[in-house]
Amino acid sequence: MMNLQNYYDTVMELSHGIVVTLDLDGGIIHGNSELESMSGYTMQELAGKDWFTTFIPKGERRMARRALLESAHGQGITAFAGVIRAKDGDVVYVNWNLKPLTDSNGEVISLLCVGQDVTDLVLREKGLLRERFALIERNKELNCLYELSLLSGDASVKLDELLVRMIDLLPSGFQNPAQTFIRLKLDRRVWETPGFAETDHMIKEPIRINDEKRGSITMAVRETSGNGVAFLEDEMDLFATAARQICVTISKKETREAKQELERQLRQSDRLAKIGQFSAGVAHEINEPLANILGFAELALQTPKLSKQLVTDLNNIVDSSLHAREIIRKLMFFGRQLPPQFTPIDLNDTVEQALRITESGAMRGDISIVRDFDVSLPRIMADPQHIKQVVVNLVVNAMQAMPEGGTVFISTLGDGEDVYLIVEDEGTGMTPDVLKQIFTPFFTTKEVDKGSGLGLSVIHGIVKAHGAFIQVESSPDTGTRVEVAFPCSTISKAIDQ
Repeated sequence: MMNLQNYYDTVMELSHGIVVTLDLDGGIIHGNSELESMSGYTMQELAGKDWFTTFIPKGERRMARRALLESAHGQGITAFAGVIRAKDGDVVYVNWNLKPLTDSNGEVISLLCVGQDVTDLVLREKGLLRERFALIERNKELNCLYELSLLSGDASVKLDELLVRMIDLLPSGFQNPAQTFIRLKLDRRVWETPGFAETDHMIKEPIRINDEKRGSITMAVRETSGNGVAFLEDEMDLFATAARQICVTISKKETREAKQELERQLRQSDRLAKIGQFSAGVAHEINEPLANILGFAELALQTPKLSKQLVTDLNNIVDSSLHAREIIRKLMFFGRQLPPQFTPIDLNDTVEQALRITESGAMRGDISIVRDFDVSLPRIMADPQHIKQVVVNLVVNAMQAMPEGGTVFISTLGDGEDVYLIVEDEGTGMTPDVLKQIFTPFFTTKEVDKGSGLGLSVIHGIVKAHGAFIQVESSPDTGTRVEVAFPCSTISKAIDQ
């Protein structure tokens, strides 16, 4: 009769797979040659050792031991997949079948574990999964670049809106779009996807337009993916490509907008030149008969014993003629028929003289004029009459914007290089659409008999003739601020003229 131990050993050796017997505490009782081959240990080394301490990674031992004890209480065969670490550190994937062994009384005394080494299969599966993941990521990246190129070619969208769309699209090309955030800086402007915050995982690319660095684009990842990698190599390439695409888009868009603006300016200049010629001709034609009307009306007023109604009518003729003469004067300014006569002036004194003209109107309108003059201003080269015209027009506009009364603030200041004239009011302000057209000749929001639409056009012409700059800031119900700057370099050129 065959010895039971020899029978058991023979079964262990003939089994096609890993066979090991464990006691209920996880101690190794028996094992076959497949176990020795797979683990790198001999049975002399393994006998009596704890299976979990020897083969199972530390973080997984508790769970594996609990599963073993649960199997010991079962009656059938339990199957599960596991991982063990061989003597040389290699990871081996094993599919196990566990069966409790009992004594003659039916008490479980050990566990028979039969396993199949499936490492090659698992690694192939993981390789296929990696390839599938790489293909998915590559498809996302290509789709992202395709969408960026479509946006870049959309000429109907303004640059700001285009950049917003681009940075909103960019996270879709990366591993975890929900945890990927973009910030774009261009000159002094910043665009960010919602939730952007700096993290430990960020990459940045410069924004260079025509070899000039004008900003940067930054990508921040809040949480890494399951593989623990914040940025794949392909993603680094994608981000660099996207940054270049954005640079090209900005360059094309700015070039196109600059061309359109130049064309608009050329059309406007041609239009203004024609309007100026027409205005000057009309002004010359009307000026002489108007002067006769005004002169004869003033002579008629000197006639003794005129009726009260006649005096009133003649005064209305004089007032209307003076108003018409002022419009003609503006037309002459606009038509450049009154070129500036440069002379050294004290800007503060010139502004004060102009304000005296507006004082009576300010009093009638319950308007206060607050002055804040920089007494250290240098004298500038300018035409005093033209500068007075600028001040009067600006102050009158400010007063007309405050029909219920208010305050007009007039200030001058210098910074060593430039001299500034600033007029501010507390009036109704202007909408962006109106603000764009304020220097257009004959454009006005006033009633027909309240304005000619030439005041700001005349101011603009005078400012340009002096080599100065004008800037207007306004919004509804918050008032208007007009700033005229006389650069010192321009003033010195005016002296040469």
